[in-house]
Amino acid sequence: ENTGIMGGFAAPAWIRGGLARARALPSAVDGRRNMSRDVKKKAVMVAATGQHHGKTTVTLGMVSMLLDRGLKVGYQKPVGQQTVPVMDGEKGELQIDRDVDIFKFMWPQLVGSYSDSSPVAFPPGFTRTVLDGKVKASDLKEKCRQSFDRIVDEVDYLVVEGTGHIGVGAIIDLNNAQVAAELGVDVVMVTPGGLGVSFDVLAVNYSMLKEYGVKLKGVILNKVDPSKRQMNVEYYSKALKRWDVPLMGVIPQETSLPLLSMKAFAKILPHATFISCPDKELRFFHHIRLLVTPEDTQELKSPLEMSSLVILHSSCQRTLTEVIDQHRQSRMEGKGDLGGGVIVVGPDAPSAENIRELEEEGVPALYVKKVNFDGTGFELIGKVMGHTHKHHRADINRIHRTCEHVSAHIDLDAIMA
Repeated sequence: ENTGIMGGFAAPAWIRGGLARARALPSAVDGRRNMSRDVKKKAVMVAATGQHHGKTTVTLGMVSMLLDRGLKVGYQKPVGQQTVPVMDGEKGELQIDRDVDIFKFMWPQLVGSYSDSSPVAFPPGFTRTVLDGKVKASDLKEKCRQSFDRIVDEVDYLVVEGTGHIGVGAIIDLNNAQVAAELGVDVVMVTPGGLGVSFDVLAVNYSMLKEYGVKLKGVILNKVDPSKRQMNVEYYSKALKRWDVPLMGVIPQETSLPLLSMKAFAKILPHATFISCPDKELRFFHHIRLLVTPEDTQELKSPLEMSSLVILHSSCQRTLTEVIDQHRQSRMEGKGDLGGGVIVVGPDAPSAENIRELEEEGVPALYVKKVNFDGTGFELIGKVMGHTHKHHRADINRIHRTCEHVSAHIDLDAIMA
């Protein structure tokens, strides 16, 4: 999250203008309070116990299910941190939360303008700007509330997505619990599967919701080990009973959804460049072969499996040739595309001939200079394995699979009740 690392920051024009409009408009508080009993039936906030716990994943599934029911649906992320530029009609270019960009791209029919769907988005240095008194937290809350009211008045149901864990934003008096209280909505929490650690973290977040008078409407467990699903259902439900909070979903771990694409590898590996098939940047892999050091075997010990990523040192010339040959052989024998990929690490890029063959066989490949990693390849392994997949609007197939997976494991009727 952005914590204001840049000093002397002045709020940009797109923020100043939005706050000015919010201050100029009549207060929506009275109207919102009068319709509060309806708001709780028309909207809910999806929050999480931490980053990468599945908040956006669950929200994607919910929005998809609501639209499938033929409802008029809205999506809002009141406070965003990672922003992207978009053009919003007469308003020109706006900086909005990247998740809003994904939802609007996937479902253009969602109700609400870009500015109302992402009313507050933090640019770098924004935290210090608020703490210096150049922007008031009360104005930000007002802007979130007015944007919410404009959308909720026009929809059958509005899904509000929080940011990080419940406490994110507390430094400027705009945490998720405060936002939910301002909007007058209940919260459904997403937390990882398990028992002790999962529930302990949930309890901390629940305490902050209670502090601001926000109801925890239900809990959804995400990334649950399928072999432990029944145990999670039984004992988590028992633990939640003391709070009188229901379990509204148990989403099993789906091994293919968090897999990284070539585009993700290109982003997390410093100075990585595509040397073949950049058009296949969204290809992802179920298997990884690692041959990073010159001492590793020069040949593949077994045939490549479908959807395999091979990470190899640039000195492993024979291995790269074998990878290309296996892709060619599969194609020529009518077995189809192996769907593989290659990352080459080392002082020397592959030869022009190898690059041409990779391109001919449709194998996306990245080259990373050795100076970026230690000699054993452990740093590379850490970067590859420690990265968490984030949704990207261009990866439509993965988003559709995410929606199908979530819809099969949550109780939407209970959430909407």
